[in-house]
Amino acid sequence: MAERAKKTRASRYRAIATRLQAEIRLGKHAVGDLLPTETELMARHRASRQTVREALRILMDQGLIVRRAGLGSIVIAAEPPVLFSHSVKSLAEWLRYSNETYREIVATRDVVADRKLAGLLKCEPGRNWFLIESVRRADQFAAPLGWVEIYVPRKFAGVVKRSDHGRAPVHEQIAKMYGQTTEYAQMEIFARSMPAPIAKALGVKAGSPALTVVRRYYGLREELFEVTITTHPEGRYTYTMDMQRALRPRL
Repeated sequence: MAERAKKTRASRYRAIATRLQAEIRLGKHAVGDLLPTETELMARHRASRQTVREALRILMDQGLIVRRAGLGSIVIAAEPPVLFSHSVKSLAEWLRYSNETYREIVATRDVVADRKLAGLLKCEPGRNWFLIESVRRADQFAAPLGWVEIYVPRKFAGVVKRSDHGRAPVHEQIAKMYGQTTEYAQMEIFARSMPAPIAKALGVKAGSPALTVVRRYYGLREELFEVTITTHPEGRYTYTMDMQRALRPRL
């Protein structure tokens, strides 16, 4: 019950944020204007103060508003900046994207890894995979953040039918549905030219600069059960990581 309530609240504040994004984009709230107060938004959307604050936090993260004590929420942009900043504070957070982004499925199909694909996935040539192709977005109006290719064994193809598929990491969905846990994970980040087949979907030119992130997930006996490849156009996604030196224990 607690998990269901948490998901319901998350969908509520995202819905409120999307509504406010649309109003700002259409000029109902112009740059320099104040948004309705928290109390007004609570009444309008029949939502709690915490839900409204989460929705406003999304707008802040997207660079649409700033909040000033004693004044309110001020609109500073009609469109969110293209760049999305993903700040992580632990190694675990490197293995998943921000909760404020989501995947929009474009296509699914069965594929057989040729030598080139096998080298990227780090599997044996000829291996069969179920491929889920998606676009990663911060919201439905802004430019896509990247192109996502998710390779899983055919027996795990049912993850695409989950209601939370676009929001939750696939390796977590596989664990819930099939009991396959992640015992070891690996991530690679490298620059390359934007592949022509996905350039159009991302609204950029083929061959333009791109950042690619590859995540590989292994189960027991080092079995590779998922590979996710995300390609970001230049200037649309950045990682920041905070690290702190561990203090030595006092003797």
